[in-house]
Amino acid sequence: MVDSDFVVSKVIDSIFDPEISEILAEMETESKHFSILTEKFQITSKELEEKLSYLIEHGFVTKSGEENDVVYSVNSEKLADIMENGNDYKNIEDNLAKMDSFLN
Repeated sequence: MVDSDFVVSKVIDSIFDPEISEILAEMETESKHFSILTEKFQITSKELEEKLSYLIEHGFVTKSGEENDVVYSVNSEKLADIMENGNDYKNIEDNLAKMDSFLN
């Protein structure tokens, strides 16, 4: 079930968390099997689930499949929408500043 009652700042913080942003970038063009992600980022499946849990809960990341056959995908449209239409222009400026500090 996707809950649309999310805290924008918490989603933004998740998106710009260095570890989570790398995982999201890996899934940007196509869905990824959990084993690919856990191997690439050297984390357990439980750690992966924990890192993505808030984004999954609110539909920014989709988790499908069964226990040992889980596939994750990013809802790029929804992520872009929150970046573009957050609370206001100030929100966008803050997000760009946060992204810039992350990249540097």
